[in-house]
Order: sequence, then structure tokens, then C-alpha cells
Amino acid sequence: MRIIFSGLFLLIAFISFGQASINPKGSVNIDSIMEASAKAAIGRPFPEFEASNEHGRINKKAFKGKVVLINFWFEGCHPCMAEMEALNELYRKLKDRKDFEFISFTWDNAEAIKRVKEKFGLQFKIYSIKDAECRRLNQHNGYPTSIVVDKNGKIAYLVCGGTTDKDKAREFVMNELLSEITKAL
Repeated sequence: MRIIFSGLFLLIAFISFGQASINPKGSVNIDSIMEASAKAAIGRPFPEFEASNEHGRINKKAFKGKVVLINFWFEGCHPCMAEMEALNELYRKLKDRKDFEFISFTWDNAEAIKRVKEKFGLQFKIYSIKDAECRRLNQHNGYPTSIVVDKNGKIAYLVCGGTTDKDKAREFVMNELLSEITKAL
């Protein structure tokens, strides 16, 4: 029994030692993959799309000559919900500009959209599209994703992921995201 126990102990020790000696430079984490994906999207045209809601139909051509903030979210995403109040504040700050548009896409149904709009008093336009279309348009980057499209229809900025801390989310939206929109304007 001691031999089996000793052998098992040595096996675990060797496996642990082997794992501890892996070169961290050779490892890949999801953040670096997402960051590389976001950087690769910069300068590419935002994909063509069509969507409709109670405000009517929209497509990419409707935003020609405007800077557009496009936000992707869904109700069950806690980081998405953490940034809603700040996104609404950003919208109120920029809504009167003729060269700016803010739209958001979700794959949630009308009932979920209504709950979120009422909970946060959202004023920006929300369009429900299929999950696969959300993923195609947000460059397969997950949720939340915010994309700034420049006046030429090209992606000027893309960020994915977020925090569940509302204060940190507000700081990000009102500082970094607003700064990127301002650069594009």
C-alpha cells in the first residue's frame, strides 16, 4: 500500500512540477485573442445590415457621413446591464448632434427589451436581431461589445467585455468610449 501511495505521490509531484514550469510566454489567454480580434477589425468596413423596430427600418446606408456608436448586449449579461445607465447618459450628451447616431442591437425578445428600457429609462434606439446576426455584426466578440463606426463606414474603435461594477462601467463609457467617439467626430 505504501508503494502505491508513494508512486501516486511522485506522479502528482511530477505532473505539478511539469505544469509549473510551462513557459507563460507560450500560453494564450482569451483576453489577448479578443484584443487581437478587435485590433484586426479597425479600419475595416462595418458589415451591411438591416433591422427594424418601432422607429422603423435602418441599414448601414442610413448612417453615411455620421459617426455611429453601435452597442451589442442582452438582458442576462451582467456587464451589459452595468453599463446601461452610462450609455444612456452618453446618448443624452450626444443625441442632438447631426453627425452622430447611437443604436444598439440585442437578440433579446420584445418583452426583455421592454424590461431593460423601463428599468434603465433608456432613450437610445434598440433593435432586436437574431443571435447569429448579432455575432456577425459584433465581429464574434461576445457581449457587451461597443463599436465606433467613422463617417466613412469603417470601424474606428471596437471594445468587448466589461465589468459588473456600475461605477467602473460609467468611468469607461464616459471617458474612453466618449473619447473614441469624439476622435471620430
